[in-house]
Amino acid sequence: MTGYPRRSSPPKFEPLLGVPAEIREAVPLIHIGADRSLRRQLPNQQYSLLRRIFEDIDEDFQNPENKVAVRDRDGNEHEVPRTERLQRLLTLVMKLLKTDKFKRVETSIKQNVLEQLGLKAEADDIDLYFTPMSSMDFYKNLDLVIRDHGFTISAIEVGEGFQNAIVLAVLRAFEETKRKGAILLIEEPEMFLHPQMQRSLYKTLQKIGETNQVIYTTHSPHFVSVPEYRDVLLVRRNGEGTCVIQSSLATDNRRREKFLKELDPERSELFFARRLLLVEGDTEKLSYPGYAAKLGLDLDRRGATIVEVGGKRNLKDFADLAISFQIPVGVVYDKDSSDFNNADEEAKYNDMLDQLKTDDDLVRVWQIDSKHEDAVCRAVGENKFQELSQRYPNYTNATRQRLIATDPEMPVPDANLQ
Repeated sequence: MTGYPRRSSPPKFEPLLGVPAEIREAVPLIHIGADRSLRRQLPNQQYSLLRRIFEDIDEDFQNPENKVAVRDRDGNEHEVPRTERLQRLLTLVMKLLKTDKFKRVETSIKQNVLEQLGLKAEADDIDLYFTPMSSMDFYKNLDLVIRDHGFTISAIEVGEGFQNAIVLAVLRAFEETKRKGAILLIEEPEMFLHPQMQRSLYKTLQKIGETNQVIYTTHSPHFVSVPEYRDVLLVRRNGEGTCVIQSSLATDNRRREKFLKELDPERSELFFARRLLLVEGDTEKLSYPGYAAKLGLDLDRRGATIVEVGGKRNLKDFADLAISFQIPVGVVYDKDSSDFNNADEEAKYNDMLDQLKTDDDLVRVWQIDSKHEDAVCRAVGENKFQELSQRYPNYTNATRQRLIATDPEMPVPDANLQ
């Protein structure tokens, strides 16, 4: 907010272009950018993954109960705190480092400071000297090194793919340390990862999110395969600029369990769709793109996705989810489906689907009087349909319908949609 508004004026806000230092200091915040620079995650960076990990390590190091075995001059072994052992070693190191030239520089600095302050250069009650670093200073100055066939190189010098692998490995190490209360901001976690590793990383982020706040941007359905759809925010551009859309759909155990089962990565592509068509099963999903191509429609260029929902009974829930995110959606369903044994129950369900339609065409609903194959048969006639079917005898029905849809002799059916 910029300034204090007058009593009758609304407050004015400006976009937040960075995280203020005071917030960074108050809340452990870690940012992993799209460039995957390992340099930004090393311990010497104040807001980095390794910095947070080594702060825990240093805290453990400072614990007086953390001891190490040493031998005295007589060869007897006993334990001393690690901090004490470090101090002794640093004293020896400083004696080694203090060459005559080192001592002259140190003495010169001390004398000049005292003179500027009007004090005697020989004053014994004031001293100025260099001291070894603290244990955390050592941790902060660590570098990560790769040795390959005898050749050694700093990890920050390797390619982006390798650096990305290291950053994600550090992220998993962060999860294993069970750090709590941090905020992680991650851009495009799927970068450089094949689908299996995307799924693995998603599980890691879920575990980290149990005790930390994890916020990431993604273009991968593997990172939105979640039943907690309220955690998903869609970022869209419209006539007024960039907007953020959160689902308005209420959560309940039935819906959560359904999406936990049904909302796999393939179906989660709906979150990225500019236009969405929901169909009952694979037959429609596989064949409709062929008919769209014959109509000159490039579904991918239009940002359109066809999602099969695993049966007619799932259409309403998936449609409600898409509508709650303001995704333009079309629903195609068979009037009489094998999913229902009770005609009255199915008629009520059909009415619910029809009532989804909106006047602004944000939601469109089409009812097919008969099943898909009957509509195709009606379009070309029984004899031609049998001829086309016999061209592809050793395929599943869904694949056969896809091949028929792309056959040059197959027209686009008029399925008597209502």
